[in-house]
Amino acid sequence: MMESRGKAVGRYLLRIVGVVAVICGLLMAVGSLADGNLVGIVLGAVLIGGGVFALKRSGGPRRAEGSTSPPVAGQRAH
Repeated sequence: MMESRGKAVGRYLLRIVGVVAVICGLLMAVGSLADGNLVGIVLGAVLIGGGVFALKRSGGPRRAEGSTSPPVAGQRAH
């Protein structure tokens, strides 16, 4: 029981870190664009990529296998 709570806290923490990284990366990239600083633009892009990776690793709301919603385009019905 405690393990599932720890995983949930870890997911939320990873989401927070991911969102903060994406926001900081966007601000860094936009600020560096104004100055024409190529290193800042690249570092901003790396921060954005890392934040997106953290958000994907944190997992999102998962659909249940037996959900009643119609299948997404490109997927087969089971």
